[in-house]
Amino acid sequence: MNGKNPHAGHRERFRQRFLNSEFDRLYEHELLELMLFYPRPVVNTNNISHALVDRFGSLSKVLTAERDELRDVKGVGSGGALFLKMMHDFGLDYLRRVNNFDTLSTQEQLYDFLSQKFCGSDAKLCILLCLGPRSELADTVTLPAADICNGIISQKELASMLLRSSASKVCAGINHGNGIPLPDDNDYLLAHTLAKLLSAIGIGFSDCIIFGSGNCFSMREKGAFAF
Repeated sequence: MNGKNPHAGHRERFRQRFLNSEFDRLYEHELLELMLFYPRPVVNTNNISHALVDRFGSLSKVLTAERDELRDVKGVGSGGALFLKMMHDFGLDYLRRVNNFDTLSTQEQLYDFLSQKFCGSDAKLCILLCLGPRSELADTVTLPAADICNGIISQKELASMLLRSSASKVCAGINHGNGIPLPDDNDYLLAHTLAKLLSAIGIGFSDCIIFGSGNCFSMREKGAFAF
């Protein structure tokens, strides 16, 4: 019996597919499958990636999950859980260092950060910027805006994510893609939902900023919402 990895051909094709395509053209479970090639070199990571998304709901929730929760998923193991946490932490550190977003204390810095995150994407996402007492970026939580508005992610789950960041305040960014950066009914609902939750868990709500067609709109600055 030879020791050749039976998944080697598939993995090499998958790597080439990733290199020849754009990151956002891969499904979330495919990105997880690719990441897990490295800590889990001789197992079928496709099944594991599906199990992770089924358990946590999205790639962002997988990467912000606790290591013990990740280890509970069959096939992940201690090494896989550690690797996924490292991917999250290294990615966040990269944003801080490369983009010089050690602090997001001004409106211009917040606009620049959200513009870089949303530029080129039409996905209706909400990014929660978890800021420390000096407005330093402690963490980010990225979710489909509808998941927050429709209760697909529970208030308890969202509160847990935000409390783990040790944030003093949160600024929400909402992507309108190529649309007009003005708040619609869903944006008001999202802002209201976040305001109630953050007040209940003792975290400040600094602003809700809408990005669209290359421009940003501050709901606080324009008086569009009473936080």
